Amino acid sequence: METALALTGKRAAARREGFTLLELMVVVVIIAFVLAVLSPVVTQSRRNAQGVFCMNNLKQLQIAWALYAEDHADWLPGVRGGSFVGPGAWVSGWLDFSSNPDNTNTVYLTDGRYAQLGPYVKSPDVFHCPADPSTVTVRGQLHYRVRSFSMNCWMNYVGTEQIGQDYYEVFRRSTQIIDPSPSDAWVFIDEHEASINDGLFQIDLKDRGISTKIVDYPANRHNGAAGMSFADGHTELKRWVDNRTVPVRKSGQLVQLNVASPDNPDVAWLQARSSRPRRGSDQ
Repeated sequence: METALALTGKRAAARREGFTLLELMVVVVIIAFVLAVLSPVVTQSRRNAQGVFCMNNLKQLQIAWALYAEDHADWLPGVRGGSFVGPGAWVSGWLDFSSNPDNTNTVYLTDGRYAQLGPYVKSPDVFHCPADPSTVTVRGQLHYRVRSFSMNCWMNYVGTEQIGQDYYEVFRRSTQIIDPSPSDAWVFIDEHEASINDGLFQIDLKDRGISTKIVDYPANRHNGAAGMSFADGHTELKRWVDNRTVPVRKSGQLVQLNVASPDNPDVAWLQARSSRPRRGSDQ
């Protein structure tokens, strides 16, 4: 017959074999606290990594842009608007949120028949920012859209529409990029997913001050900044200071473009780095 002392020892050992409900609750609370502390750190680290990859992709596009000019007697790749498909521009195709096959067609990015930079950029991944969340459904399957970047419309615009070229310089050759200087003249930009359509990013240079307009919207995917590349080859993240510069994103929809944005300092910053008045113009 077991003594009371022996029974007490067995009960204590049994209790030591598992956790009480209170102890489990304490562990759960501690884990939740640790996750809450670490989550912003992990998110920030992921965003920083995406920014690095975005800059790398822009760098490769900028190198391709320079190599194209070097191989073509200093002539720059062309840029044009609309749902253009064919030769003569840096990329072809039109992006939206429909089942339009252009949204997923990498041929319009890498094939030299449709994209002048195609022979210089072998991977279609280079045309996409890893932080770009925009997707489309094609044939019942969800896909990321193929392109996140657009080109400055003043870098060899070859379209037929009026963008103000009677008053401001369209740079045809890289040697013409003097004012603004190559280190200030931007070439590629990370465009907002609710704004991007063709391969052209238009900056209205005629309307300034209280008449300022935003034609196309830049992205703000990198902690409020957009990736940009410049004619001298460098890339940077430009952080926007005016809330109007970034549209309120409507899921699965393009936003209205060409809207008034009086005295917007971000647009003024882009205008100063896009082109210069033509000689003899009254601008």
